[in-house]
Amino acid sequence: MENTQVTICACASRSFIDKERVAGIAAAMKKKGYHVIVEADLCRKVMEASPDMPDIAKGTILACHSRAIASHLNWLGLEVGRLVDIRSQDVHDILSQFDISLPEAENVDGKDEFQRIIGAFPFEEGVDAWYPVLDKTRCTECGKCHDFCLFGVYTVENKKVRVTLPQNCKNNCPACARMCPNKAIIFPKYEKSPINGGTEDEETFDPKDMDKMYRERLRMRLQERRVGVSLLKRDRK
Repeated sequence: MENTQVTICACASRSFIDKERVAGIAAAMKKKGYHVIVEADLCRKVMEASPDMPDIAKGTILACHSRAIASHLNWLGLEVGRLVDIRSQDVHDILSQFDISLPEAENVDGKDEFQRIIGAFPFEEGVDAWYPVLDKTRCTECGKCHDFCLFGVYTVENKKVRVTLPQNCKNNCPACARMCPNKAIIFPKYEKSPINGGTEDEETFDPKDMDKMYRERLRMRLQERRVGVSLLKRDRK
């Protein structure tokens, strides 16, 4: 039997996804017989490992770029179900995947209800769930992200890199993603691809600049470590 659950991320605190479009798609799919739930921020639910994520993963997810959402689910150890990119596809392309015509979504009954739901979501400017996820199909476990990050977001366990403390990440800072040689680090809330999980290279980074940044960060970490050791020795005296 087909799983009719559909979860749509409204990305409430960012402007990447048009909220009126979300309401129209949600109402049209509900009318078609789908069980539709609109979430304020799917990134937050993943970060908090919400207990309903396994059920969400089994159904259809309409959210950011598919590579980003697949990496989210992989981080939680969940199998990827049906993913639909609502961020870069137009409404016609999205609805056609569910045999729904565009006119059905423009003036569909129930759109106002979903608009009210979305309008009631909190706007968390500067404090919403900003953190990296790893695309393990690209990650080579080189550990550069772990070496580069000053905030303890990453750990290396059994030679595998993990995002362990996502809440420690500095909001709107994608520096570690720029350092990644294989573009394996994704920040779904970033504006441009490939850092946001998109497939196009809207931003490119000079390898020499990346290496310079990496070496500078290692020097900073070494200096901090030396200061810490000096303070420890002083306290022991």
